[in-house]
Amino acid sequence: MGWSHQMKIATSVYRPVWHADQASLEARLEAWVADAANAGAQILVFPEYGGVEAAMIGERPEGLWAVAWAERVADAAERWAQLHARLAQKYGVYILAGSLIARAAQGNVNRAYFLSPEGDIDWYDKLVPTPWERQAIALAPGQESKLFATPFGKIGIQICYDSEFPLFTRALIERGADMILVPSATDFEAGYTRVRQSCRARAIESQCLIVHSPVLGPVEDCPLLEQGTGSAAIFCQPDYGLPQNGIIAQGAVDAEGWVIAEVDPARISASRTSGQVNNFAHWPEQDHRVNSVTTRPFR
Repeated sequence: MGWSHQMKIATSVYRPVWHADQASLEARLEAWVADAANAGAQILVFPEYGGVEAAMIGERPEGLWAVAWAERVADAAERWAQLHARLAQKYGVYILAGSLIARAAQGNVNRAYFLSPEGDIDWYDKLVPTPWERQAIALAPGQESKLFATPFGKIGIQICYDSEFPLFTRALIERGADMILVPSATDFEAGYTRVRQSCRARAIESQCLIVHSPVLGPVEDCPLLEQGTGSAAIFCQPDYGLPQNGIIAQGAVDAEGWVIAEVDPARISASRTSGQVNNFAHWPEQDHRVNSVTTRPFR
């Protein structure tokens, strides 16, 4: 693992709200960032579709279908990225902005911008849109996984449903990922449970840090977020010197706000070589066996 410093991570449960003007939106986001930064957090994580707030300014449109709302949000994507870039620089933090719909060569995508204290702007596009995203707002899949090399290690991102596909995480881990940030938007308990349990499974399989940030709904007069539930959490593998339940920190379900925790990277990385189990190292032992399944008559 590549961490060189201890760190504080802030992950959120966040509900987008309507604003009279752009200044009101910027003031709210700055207050959130300032609260986390003043508590010592260096990496801040906002949830999936938190970025619809970029389009929740002024008079509320009436009768817009979800697909029209998607275009409204995409129109605001660049402004959303620039706002978070300014805040990351001002407060000296890394920010994963709430994801939103953005335009890409292949069509509209679900994009989470990642901003650095030095002014870097990059993004991750959701690789596997959900059935609703495909059918209701015609989202296209992202084209690549990315790792962001920071002083706190290599950071990967997986948006919600992506976390339910373990080979995506494994690809990041094999290329040196130290932590995975998972913003999510789940309308009911079933979806929240799938993502939360997937995060915990990925932490065990990869013996790494997983940071989960769910969006809170309902959001008034926005068909993209009619519901939203979950609790913010930071997970690791349960092992020697680590929380025995694999939960470094978590908030209450549907409790809006930050969950902030200090993480000791040495303890996380040590389990890969001196833990009770070695899931990371033993993963390749599956390779030849998954291709040797036999079916036998059994009466």
